Amino acid sequence: MRRFRFRLAPLLRLRAQFERTSRRELASTMGALATVEQKLAAAAQGLRECADQGARPDAVGQLAKALESGLRRHHWRLQKDQKVAVQKVDVARADYAQKARDLRTLQKLREQQHAAWRLAAMRTEQAELDELAALTRSAKAAATTFAGELP
Repeated sequence: MRRFRFRLAPLLRLRAQFERTSRRELASTMGALATVEQKLAAAAQGLRECADQGARPDAVGQLAKALESGLRRHHWRLQKDQKVAVQKVDVARADYAQKARDLRTLQKLREQQHAAWRLAAMRTEQAELDELAALTRSAKAAATTFAGELP
């Protein structure tokens, strides 16, 4: 019997490649989001420290208040960047989910076709074995009939 051949194998390989690319893109966007979140945490920590130092009445307190104002603007920009990064992650996650579904669909189709091929191969093999068994029985019957006719 012929070997199993999935006619959509090139499409399956292409979809697998798309899924891997999409997974890498998702990982990249998640990494960018993590970087922005780390910067946000650092800015928040800096704001807390400036607020603590800003309570002082001396020059350090005045410098801390000025720095705090700059850090607030930076924190605000980082929050905007975080929103953009979250949107990119959501888009990348949806794209990856779609690509993964497409790949799984083709993989299931391949598995179904392979199972059907295997069943057909087993039926063909069983039919050949049944035919061999019938030929063997008829040959034995012919041999016993022939042996019975000999004097």
